[in-house]
Amino acid sequence: MKYTLGTFAVVMIFISARDAHAVLTATSTRGLAATDLDGMLSTTDAIAGLIATELPGDTGWHPVNPAANDSLHPNGLPAFTDGQGGVNVFTGLLNDFPEPRGVPVKLIQYDLAQPIDLERIHILSGNINNADGRIFSTTAIRYSTDGGQNFTPLGYFESAPLGSINNESGDLGTTMDHALLLEIFDDAGGDLASAVTNLQFDFFSVDNTGGQYRDPFDGVNPFTELDDGLSSAFVSPLIWEIDVIGQPVAGDTADFDSDADVDGADLLAWQRGFGVTGSATRAMGDANQDQAVNALDLDVWKQQFGAAVAAVPEPATLGGVLVAASLACVGVRRR
Repeated sequence: MKYTLGTFAVVMIFISARDAHAVLTATSTRGLAATDLDGMLSTTDAIAGLIATELPGDTGWHPVNPAANDSLHPNGLPAFTDGQGGVNVFTGLLNDFPEPRGVPVKLIQYDLAQPIDLERIHILSGNINNADGRIFSTTAIRYSTDGGQNFTPLGYFESAPLGSINNESGDLGTTMDHALLLEIFDDAGGDLASAVTNLQFDFFSVDNTGGQYRDPFDGVNPFTELDDGLSSAFVSPLIWEIDVIGQPVAGDTADFDSDADVDGADLLAWQRGFGVTGSATRAMGDANQDQAVNALDLDVWKQQFGAAVAAVPEPATLGGVLVAASLACVGVRRR
């Protein structure tokens, strides 16, 4: 049996000026049984099957999780993108007792195969053995549009109202759920962010031993600038699945710096990336997403030069720029 706990405002929203139209919403759906929400997972999303990179500061895994000795164990990093829920009692079990309190317990990055217009993010957490606070999740998410060189905060997300209690006591006001799916999307129907190339997730501790959902900080939460009046969480969640849903960036584009126009700055990016093969990104000058920066990408730049700018260059001006581009191409080839 599954049911929707409710839709609630994201506690703190960070939106770049480029995506200022987005109105972030977080919806929490709960499952009484551990498998109740498995049908809501994706096996074809943008990070399906990808293995994340653990970032500096990552604290590993709970000692009882076999992934503690090998992050590539099925209970470790592969579990986040395998399209399944909790396979066993240790699936995605993160480390407890962060020191100092308030630091993330898991810091990971996904490098997407190609840029996407990001539509939704789903995070499934739960506990097969017990109905307790490990079903909650607290996450800070950042995204990049330039191949991971720079990241913009998307938001800080809490999966339920702070103070909520999930345990098997049956006391009035408590729940006894085994799974929770947090869905993050734009309530206005738009994209969360455009041309996303990389995503970072910071997961935090979520509760005390009584199953009470708390923020990870003692005192004021630096994300929300609020104090929940509770001591900090120190028990961490089991993260069963992360789904990143979006559409590949449509068509070829020479907007290499993602500033909504095609101009000389994009030509400079192409010049710097010229010759890269097999690993090129759009930020390097790969306009046609073939992972190489070459004359084909320059052709796209020529076709799109001046797009989305207030004043279209005069033919003589454009011709001068194209001549310079051709000379630059010849110059690079001679090196």
